[in-house]
Amino acid sequence: MNSDTVAKLEDIVFEIKKKPETAAQTVADIIGVLIDLKPAMISGFDEYELDDSKIKEFDKTLAELGLEKVYFENSYLLGDKKMMVTSFCISKKIDLAEQTRKAFTTLWTTMDEKGTILDREKWVETTREIGELLGYPKTATEEFIKNDDLDSKDRAGRMKRNRYYIHSAEHEDEEFVAYDQKLNKAISELAPKTTKVLTSNKEKRWLA
Repeated sequence: MNSDTVAKLEDIVFEIKKKPETAAQTVADIIGVLIDLKPAMISGFDEYELDDSKIKEFDKTLAELGLEKVYFENSYLLGDKKMMVTSFCISKKIDLAEQTRKAFTTLWTTMDEKGTILDREKWVETTREIGELLGYPKTATEEFIKNDDLDSKDRAGRMKRNRYYIHSAEHEDEEFVAYDQKLNKAISELAPKTTKVLTSNKEKRWLA
């Protein structure tokens, strides 16, 4: 992996994305794919972030890193306004990128625009598939599926001190070591802008 090319990609993402936090999350997910922690990742560019020249530069740099991508259009609600987004899935293998696109497309059909689950059986099946595609620890995915107590103080505490996904109560530390710590170490070594943004939140764990 060429660290200079990763730094170049980071610069491009931070130029395209309007919010440093979302730019940092996108770069973090791409690095997760690069270090084989994540089979695939998903992110997107909002309609006001689309710049043809920058997107072409983004695509070219991904290719230089040996990454494949699949673009597709979707939308989300921001208050009462529907926002269009150009989503993309990235993997080292084009079939995994496409599988991730299909899985998210299926997931969204199981919910309404406010996130209420309409078809729980299909939601559970697709959520498990997505957890595997995104490289999340199975224990975290299973607890996410089973635990629907969104007002739990314990759950809120785990979300406050961790990032990337919702850790399970029983295996929080093991999940952190298996996923978060590995990713954060790679980010520290490869992506200075992303490191600065993510470590600015002192409430969240980083390397320990």
